[in-house]
Amino acid sequence: MSAIVDVLAFAAEVAVYVAVGRWAWKRRGPWALRVAAAVAAVALMALVWGTFAAPTAAHPLHGAGRAILEICWFGAGVLAAARGPRRAPGLCPAPSS
Repeated sequence: MSAIVDVLAFAAEVAVYVAVGRWAWKRRGPWALRVAAAVAAVALMALVWGTFAAPTAAHPLHGAGRAILEICWFGAGVLAAARGPRRAPGLCPAPSS
C-alpha cells in the first residue's frame, strides 16, 4: 500500500510542476521570455520542494510547517491549472479565418 501512496504523491508533485510550467508558458510575450518564465517557475517550485519537503530535503519541515508548505505548494499548482487555457488542446477546432 505504501508504494501506491508514494506513486500517487509523486504524480501529484509532477502535476504541480506541469501546471506551473504551463501557466508560465502561456503568459504573453516573446518566445524566449516565455521559455525563461516557464523554466524559472518550475525551478523555483523544485527548489522549494527539494529544500523543505523531499524525502532527502536539506531542511525538512514537520508538523504544522509541513502542512502549511503542502497547502501552499499544491494550492499554487491548483491555481496555475485553473488560470490556464479554458479549452483542452485538440478537442476544439480552431476558428476558421
